[in-house]
Amino acid sequence: MEYDVQKLFEEPGLIQITTWARGVIQNKDARDVVFALANAASKEGKYVQAWENYVDLPDRVNVPVRAYARISPNPIESKYIYENENPDVVVLTEEGLVKGNNVLKGLKPGGVLIVNTKRDPEYILKFLSDTSNLGILGCVDATGVTGYIKTLSGAEGATDASGIGAGVGAVLAGAAAKAKEMVKLENLLGTVKNQDACRYGYENVKLMKVNEVGEVVSIGKIKQNKYDLEGLPFAGTVPSPKKENEGMVTGNWRTERPILTKELCNDCLICWLDCPDATIFKTEDGLIDFDLKYCKGCGICAAVCPTEAVTMVPELDFVD
Repeated sequence: MEYDVQKLFEEPGLIQITTWARGVIQNKDARDVVFALANAASKEGKYVQAWENYVDLPDRVNVPVRAYARISPNPIESKYIYENENPDVVVLTEEGLVKGNNVLKGLKPGGVLIVNTKRDPEYILKFLSDTSNLGILGCVDATGVTGYIKTLSGAEGATDASGIGAGVGAVLAGAAAKAKEMVKLENLLGTVKNQDACRYGYENVKLMKVNEVGEVVSIGKIKQNKYDLEGLPFAGTVPSPKKENEGMVTGNWRTERPILTKELCNDCLICWLDCPDATIFKTEDGLIDFDLKYCKGCGICAAVCPTEAVTMVPELDFVD
């Protein structure tokens, strides 16, 4: 008997949720989104899964990482597939993740994207490279309501002593439940620790319809980082970079970028000495500049600058 591999795990009613976050500082909130939605669905008698992506680990501060959930009215046949290759819902715990990450890869037609941001959906749309399958884009200021929960509690399968959904995760879970019919609000509220935050996300998320299901719309391509991971040597080792190394691009870790006020710069080069990634250089006209392809936005340059010539500015203030 021959099988069509592409249709092997087609499961009617299955909903796949993928949450993108920043490593270490937002892992907890990413877990909370998928755990809250899965637990709420479980209360309704549905079959569920929720887990973090070990492909992303070992994670580091600010590196993009993911967590997943699956909800189905039937037993989940694809339960041993460790990534959601065709998500119905994508949630971003931080707005800068829309840059340099193909967050809509594999999205099913009519899919939902929820972003933690103060900005409007129309602005976020500018940063998405392929919206052909995107049905609804939702934005909600989850950080302004609760803030992030900075703890390792619940990591690596340990007991979550801080409770599920005390911070940003509660708001985003509520927003996702409003945008996509997958769980009832009362069951979600019965799962999260911060019910007011969850209800806020449900009631205040700004939703914008992007496409009708099946309609293909192009809004222009935003340049994405390309990783030739298939071409890397055994065990993921990479050669030491000289000028460029596509296997070590880290610019998509950045939530803020350094900006130089040249009138304040005294050319001391302390920032150049302290930069951990050698991303600071001088231009032909002798000015300090930053290699944003590899700059992680750590902010050390701004912290050590004696004249305060370097300041950190939110990444999504720039459309490039």
